[in-house]
Amino acid sequence: MPDASDHEIVLSLISHTNVGKTALARTLLRRDVGEVADSAHVTVVPEAWPLIESGERRARLWDTPGFGANLAKLAKRLRANDNPVGWLLHQVWDRATDKSLWCSQEAIRNVQSEADVVLYLVDASQTPEETGYIDLEIEVIEWIGKPVLVFLNQTGSPDPGHEGRLEEEWRERLSRHSVVKRVSTLDAFTRCWIQEHRIFAQAAEILPGAKRETARLLSEAWASRQLDVFDESIRAMAGLAHAALADTEPLPEQSLVGKLLFLLQKNESNHELERIQKAMHHRLSAHTSGTVKRLIALHGLSGETAAKLAEASVRNLEAKPDIDESLAAVIGGIGAGLLGGLAADLASGGMTLGGGAIVGMLLGGGTTYAIAKGYNLAQTGRNRVRWSEAHFREQVKSILLLYLAVAHFGRGRGDWRDPVNNPARWQELVGEQVEAKRGAWGKLWKKGADDPDATVLKADLAKELRTALVAVLGQLYPEGRALFGRG
Repeated sequence: MPDASDHEIVLSLISHTNVGKTALARTLLRRDVGEVADSAHVTVVPEAWPLIESGERRARLWDTPGFGANLAKLAKRLRANDNPVGWLLHQVWDRATDKSLWCSQEAIRNVQSEADVVLYLVDASQTPEETGYIDLEIEVIEWIGKPVLVFLNQTGSPDPGHEGRLEEEWRERLSRHSVVKRVSTLDAFTRCWIQEHRIFAQAAEILPGAKRETARLLSEAWASRQLDVFDESIRAMAGLAHAALADTEPLPEQSLVGKLLFLLQKNESNHELERIQKAMHHRLSAHTSGTVKRLIALHGLSGETAAKLAEASVRNLEAKPDIDESLAAVIGGIGAGLLGGLAADLASGGMTLGGGAIVGMLLGGGTTYAIAKGYNLAQTGRNRVRWSEAHFREQVKSILLLYLAVAHFGRGRGDWRDPVNNPARWQELVGEQVEAKRGAWGKLWKKGADDPDATVLKADLAKELRTALVAVLGQLYPEGRALFGRG
């Protein structure tokens, strides 16, 4: 008859004090647990929470007190005993007078009595040479005999290449400890959700018997749950992209020459142009803010995007004079104001003006989805203005970067904060993916001008966004590519 305990995996988070165990627990659980502070021995007694359930299978996560500074003294005493763990468990230290020893003892008690697998967290902001205490702590765990998965925390800005180099350094450092089975990265502050199922996948490789199957099934369940969040995020992002495609503003009813003069006169004297600019920027800001809030909620984070996003966008908006030479040759000395970043319908009876040669400039504001590039104003067949095709592609890039920022934001960092800068590698990969599918995005932009069925267009946008993100995430985390073959 199967043992009911085989349907449960118990994981104990262990580390030196103030390395980030509780922060990682919050990130994995998607809610605030315990207490986080930049001081030693914040957690003084072990606490357990359900991590995931799937049918009869489940996992519990223990957050334990950190090992203290005087572990060397304790290890020396343990080495002198024939039964070091038995001796330790029968000792009683005064929690009030020797907090460090008390916390070390409580951590060891938890591992000995509860854990199937030890998740040992390393502060990777320090070099292996700077952390002599780690060998002592692993030595104590080794006496207990439970398998250890080492995870690197505090690795800095998310960079899989840098993380890989750190992992190699720490594998070499810890190679003499037979109890250490794997070394990988799971940063409480900057991990991507793709990395989280490593816990169960690696546990499945080292646990015996029926527990191994439980860990494997829980790994599948964890990945499936995160993919559901991924697909829901794609739908939210497609809604934002659709809003950009569908947004328009009417131009005044004027002749062709009148429209040109309207678009090209100096901005400071064109109050109607300012109104159009501000209206479209406010809507872009509002849609973006709403989407980021949705992504935040889907990923189990708290907080909101910058409340002053729309205000900052309008405050920093500035239309820049920048006219294509071919159009300048036609209109001569007409003024140099224009509608920044928008595609203008210049209904010209079949004529084109340099193939859409008016160039605009949009300066967004406040956050990383601010844009500062030049864009064409092109005909669309109606007496309206809309975001240009080039501007739309830049919006797609910013949407993808926003997703990456949310997907790497661990709850251990606290409330969501709008990123100041995105990693250069993200920008490079996102740019490559969008430009490689330039034609596909152009077709979607053209569809948006024809007022198509919103459901169909959103589905098409979602398909392209998903393809781009799967490619980017697959390049950042090659071991995670198999996850996307499940959907």
